[in-house]
Formats: sequence, structure tokens, C-alpha cells
Amino acid sequence: MKSEPALGRSKDVMTALRKHRVLGAASDVDLQSLLRGSQIVTVLERESLFVEGDQGRSVVVVLNGFVKLTTSTANGREVVLEVCGPGSMFGELAVLNAWPRSAHAVGLSNCCLLAIPGDAFRHLVARSADAMFAMVGVISRRLREATELLQGSADLPGPARLAKALIQLAAVHSHPVPNGLLIEAPLSQRELGALTGLSRETINKQLSAWRDRDWITLSHGQITLREVEALRRLALEGVDGDG
Repeated sequence: MKSEPALGRSKDVMTALRKHRVLGAASDVDLQSLLRGSQIVTVLERESLFVEGDQGRSVVVVLNGFVKLTTSTANGREVVLEVCGPGSMFGELAVLNAWPRSAHAVGLSNCCLLAIPGDAFRHLVARSADAMFAMVGVISRRLREATELLQGSADLPGPARLAKALIQLAAVHSHPVPNGLLIEAPLSQRELGALTGLSRETINKQLSAWRDRDWITLSHGQITLREVEALRRLALEGVDGDG
């Protein structure tokens, strides 16, 4: 993991921050002040940024690449809580509440990240009512998604859970290609299992079935959604996609 002062790349970083829901609500003066103590951090694929229980000293914004946030069950099974791609921010709850980190952050790919000191982030949010309300919105969205994840794990059959996860990933981390939507986040089948609570064998079987039905394309570890509406219906209705 390498780092460098963010001010050396302030133009590019400022462009990214202005697009952010929370940080973009602050003034340019406050954003420039934020960058003075911030660092550009390079994380390699499968390299850890922080682990669960670490002190939360900084808020992290993904400039490029993908980071997964995970935790572990009592029996050691990995659970993927969130996949963070370009424009995503994480680590703010630990900073705002002086809590230890509640997740393990690992690069899914080589990543370029902005690490914002906790004091600077708290100061910016305190100075901007718009940023504060945007932060409340972000936290509310995460609470809703966590609730939906728990409900889905309890109520939805496996195929519907996987379809829902793929649709959610495509909504935030995909781009159109000639035959559908290519999911950019490089998740392995094991990681898809950790995201959905399904075994790797179940994930492999279901993806193969959908590939055979021409609902998806699998190529070099990437998934392209060809029949998005069919997968969305499956996610909503919970009807087994093998039938």
C-alpha cells in the first residue's frame, strides 16, 4: 500500500469530489481545505486497507477500482457487506462516532483511494447543512439495504437472492455492452456466495443454468446480464429460475 499527498492531484480529485452526494454539497473552499491533509492511497488487488476492530481514523472515497467490505460469522464464514466502486465512500460511521472499524476492507482490484482525515471530514460536515442532510440520506439508504438483505436471506429462495444481488450490482457498478449490462466489480463465485449467503457450488450451478438459458454471459470471471428484466422479475417474485 502506497500513499502520496492529495494536493499533488487536486484537480482530478476535486472533480471526483464535486460529483459525490455528500462531499459535493460542500463549498470548493471547504473541499480544498479537506484535501490539505488527505492522502491518495494505492491498494493492490487482494490487499487489505484496514481490518475489523481497527481504529477509524479516516473516511475513504474510491477514485477508481473496487473494494469489498466484509465481516465474518462466528464459524469463520465470510460475509460481503458491500462492494464499493468509483465514487463510493466508506468508513464514515467509525469516524463520526469514534467507533472501531466494523468491517474488513480489501481491494477487489488495484485501487486508487482518497483517505480523508477524520477531523477534516467531521469539520466539513459540521460546516455544511447540505452535506449533513446528504450524510443522513446515505446512512438511511444503508440501513434500508441492510434490512432488505436480512429479509432476503430469510425469505427469498437461493436463485432469487442471487438475481437480486446481480441486479443491485448492475445498478451501481456496470456499463452497457452490445449484448447487455457488464458488471464491472470482479467478484468471484465464492464472493458472490458471501454476498448472498449461498454456497459456491450453488452459485456455480445457478450461473451455469442462467448461462444456458441465455440470461447471462460468463467470460474471464465477468458477468454480463443479457435478460435484465427476467432476472429482475425473479428477484421480485422469488420464483425459481431453473424451471
